[in-house]
Amino acid sequence: MSERRRSPLTVLDAHPHCSPAVRLRMLGRVPLFESLDAEELAYVDGHCRAYAFDAGEVIYRAGAPATRVYVVATGAAKSTRPGAGGRETLLDVCGPGDFLGAVPALGQRTYTDWAWALTPSCLLGLDAAEYETVMSELPAVAMATLKGVSRRLSDAQQAVHLLAGAPLEQRLAAVLLLLMEKLGRPWEGATLLDVPLSREDLASMTGAATESVGRLLSSWRRAGVIDSGRRWVAVRDLPALVRLRGA
Repeated sequence: MSERRRSPLTVLDAHPHCSPAVRLRMLGRVPLFESLDAEELAYVDGHCRAYAFDAGEVIYRAGAPATRVYVVATGAAKSTRPGAGGRETLLDVCGPGDFLGAVPALGQRTYTDWAWALTPSCLLGLDAAEYETVMSELPAVAMATLKGVSRRLSDAQQAVHLLAGAPLEQRLAAVLLLLMEKLGRPWEGATLLDVPLSREDLASMTGAATESVGRLLSSWRRAGVIDSGRRWVAVRDLPALVRLRGA
């Protein structure tokens, strides 16, 4: 289908409003806080501050002192890390309810990656001291934090394994399925990855050349596995993409 047609992404042109209801709903979706009741969520929210970011604006830099944990309330963000030859490696894409940043209480004294706003975004930030207070007052948050860090390490190890040995077809299918799970929404009989994603972004996440990713996406579009346009992708044939990912 034509690359020139109107983008189906629900990208906002201005900063979305972080209303109290949105703040509490997004905090309740974060694995760190999902076990909390309404009163406890309100307590956490009382320690948060809302931050507005423009698309492309830096949220934090690798090597800077780790001062804050962020929760995406509205919009989308990405985390990246400089690779060999200065090439940027895309580590993750975060949507509403996802968290990013570092927890100094667990020994994370500096940020290990960069974080950028992909769209105009509202993020809820918990300063290091505030987060320590929340963990001391709510033991469930401390336990969930340990589990969350462990899960991130496991995910990182799986990503390294995938990039090391799997063919590009399998790597790209795995990335699209992950993004679909996190950021997908129904659209014209397909599942749209509702976040701006360039072929360069997907190449960065799969450790491949942009041209190779572009050829593979074009092939999958012709086969009806996906639909795509300028900076967007939609999954049309989920079983086929799962088969392409393999075990």
